[in-house]
Amino acid sequence: PENLVYVTYTSGSTGKPKGIGMPHRALLNLINWQLQETRLPEGARTLQFASLSFDVSFQDMFSTWGMGGTLVMITDEARRDIGGLARLISEKEVHRLFIPAVALQQLAEGFCTQEQISATLHKVIAGSEQLQITRSIARMFTELKTCSLHNEYGPSEAHVVTELALPATVESWPERPAVGRPIYNSQIYILDRQMQPVPIGVPGELFIGGSGLARCYLNRPDLTAERFIPNPFSDSAG
Repeated sequence: PENLVYVTYTSGSTGKPKGIGMPHRALLNLINWQLQETRLPEGARTLQFASLSFDVSFQDMFSTWGMGGTLVMITDEARRDIGGLARLISEKEVHRLFIPAVALQQLAEGFCTQEQISATLHKVIAGSEQLQITRSIARMFTELKTCSLHNEYGPSEAHVVTELALPATVESWPERPAVGRPIYNSQIYILDRQMQPVPIGVPGELFIGGSGLARCYLNRPDLTAERFIPNPFSDSAG
């Protein structure tokens, strides 16, 4: 479980791109959680939207195969035409979709241009950026009465570590939903500069612990020691 399953690189927006070593443990924990918490029709079809160079593609593929579902592959051209993706989802009778939050807005606009919105879509998981509920997104999920929206969060240095399932009543959705609660074997702490938990409602820095963490920054032992610190609230090192 501690062997590397892949290395991904940050965009470099805050400096030189960093290689992040992700162990099998983190991916296995995520997939196990996904399989136990997901409720979809037997043989459900998941759209393989994420590029194979993006870590979400592992979540697309393994969570689908693990539940005996079907993975619906698309071309790069279809992936770039997010507005037209709504029609493809309807034609392919897709039940589940993992999609970046910013792309969800374009997808919703595509759905809203259709005369009849597909009724097969059961679950949409948004991530990668902060989720913002727009009029188009609200309308899409109001029309898709059997489809739920889930907000997932995880930085580059971890796989998905929190999830929020939005309530069935779309009118009650906040404009900017929270990131939710930790998934299995994950811990989330909001700490002050003295590494102490802050009271509810007080800003602090987010710290993540548990099985979802990456192993290291590749060939950067100095930065690894600085960022991957022992958990002061646990007897384990994670």
